[in-house]
Amino acid sequence: MANPFALISLADSLAARLSNAYPAELQAAHACSFQSVGSGGLFADLGGEGAVLSVWPHRVTVNEQLRNVRPAPLATPGRRNRPLALDVHLLLSVWSGSAATELVVLAWVMRELHREPVLDASTLSANGGWRADEVVQLVPAEMSVEDMMRLWEAIAPSYRISVPYVARIVTLDLEEDEAAPVLSRRFDYARPA
Repeated sequence: MANPFALISLADSLAARLSNAYPAELQAAHACSFQSVGSGGLFADLGGEGAVLSVWPHRVTVNEQLRNVRPAPLATPGRRNRPLALDVHLLLSVWSGSAATELVVLAWVMRELHREPVLDASTLSANGGWRADEVVQLVPAEMSVEDMMRLWEAIAPSYRISVPYVARIVTLDLEEDEAAPVLSRRFDYARPA
């Protein structure tokens, strides 16, 4: 189970994985860098050569299937763990002045995520506090044209070709102190002097 840095770790890890896997022959013909961004960091103008693929976690929801599941208690005395299972909705967008580069990069990314749709201990950055056996699955998401247009109308840069994905399941660790049981109650009364 991950810590509060899990969401940025997820976005950074996906961008790094795609950057490391992008083939040299494509880089020579369609230069591209891969970056995780927040709502305020979307690109309005590249002003240079090449393209950028942005990994934007634009929405986070509680996973519906694991919402009410209670896990087995941990062995830590006096502590209990109630993990929070999240689905992270990602929007992958290509920012380029060239239509060919936009389409080539997006097609390669979709093919790459179809070929290997998981992030595991080898690709998730350590700052997220991921367990060694933790895996995040990347699933193509459904987003209606109307929802996509509303999203792009609400933010400053104009529409860019994009593809939505859901990263599931990001489990945040919520280890809490357990209250000790009440064993007895004692009340003492004293007379005022």
